[in-house]
Amino acid sequence: MPAARVAAIDVFRGLAILAVVAHHLAGLGLRYAPEGSNLELGLITINRSLLFVVPAFVFMTALVLTRSALRPRPDGGRFDAGAYYRARARTALLPYLIWTVLYVLFRVATGQESGAALSDPARWQTWVQYGKGYFHLYFLLVVLQFYLVLPLLLPLWRRRWPFWAVLLGAFTAQLAVYALNRVGILNFAFPATMAVWYLPALTLGMYFGANEGAFEALWARGRFWIVAAAGGALLWFLPLAVAVLDDAQVSTLAFSAANWAYTAAATLVILGVAYKLAPAPAWWSRALAVLGTLSLQVYLLHPALLYLLERWGFPPHPLLFSLTLAAYGLVALGVPVLVARALAGTAVSRWLFGR
Repeated sequence: MPAARVAAIDVFRGLAILAVVAHHLAGLGLRYAPEGSNLELGLITINRSLLFVVPAFVFMTALVLTRSALRPRPDGGRFDAGAYYRARARTALLPYLIWTVLYVLFRVATGQESGAALSDPARWQTWVQYGKGYFHLYFLLVVLQFYLVLPLLLPLWRRRWPFWAVLLGAFTAQLAVYALNRVGILNFAFPATMAVWYLPALTLGMYFGANEGAFEALWARGRFWIVAAAGGALLWFLPLAVAVLDDAQVSTLAFSAANWAYTAAATLVILGVAYKLAPAPAWWSRALAVLGTLSLQVYLLHPALLYLLERWGFPPHPLLFSLTLAAYGLVALGVPVLVARALAGTAVSRWLFGR
């Protein structure tokens, strides 16, 4: 893979993990911001606008893995499904199970969960089956589901499809999944924990992974329309997302459709920005790339840190409140980076992070 493309992928992940932490920080701040204040309004807007973060990581996972799977082998061989599944079990399944156990124990240790739950097989089944060991672990479960079916999908991407046909097919299939779940045929207990709830992100990721240079060409000729689509979709999605946050009555179809449209367009914008920033010599561009290489470590560790930092509370003044929130964010980013650097190359890192 060309170095420029690798750098753009790392910067994309860096931007995405910053958005993840900002999303969770805003959610944390909302629990303490004065009701009806400008501070609350700002935090709501940030929190709801950043809901593209999980689809963005799902998209990039699909892009990178599809590109790797379809890349010609030096020995002329083809994709080895057996080696692929063994690698995924070691680098993805095992860390998911370990972090599920660790976060369940963390919840018990911090009083979020009763110790009696540890001996309840039904609770363990829910935690593992639905990524409910902690609120953020469902992303790993979604990725594991995609890993499982990727070899079955690769034949579809050995030919070049028109972009608009792929886009239309992805959203049509997503609406079909919604309808089947709505009438009880699929009957997902937690739709957001299922990979088929992210079909636009997965399909676009596979499309750009299978077609070298396709995104660069699309962005070069259509960046204005992509940004406009993201802005328009945000204007559609944001009021619905805020209403859901307020427990108001909202059409699930309208919310889901707006969510899929916004997250797909926003993800493409983030990738376009990443391609723009990747060649920049500035320190912050390099820092984003480094952060991107450690995004999994940050993703896994930062929720526990935010939970502990929350106990320090917030000062009442809006400016001091915002500065405190920003300081918590720096800790939530910095500590995982330091941990990742300290563990790099060790067996502990391979067990915990699969790398």
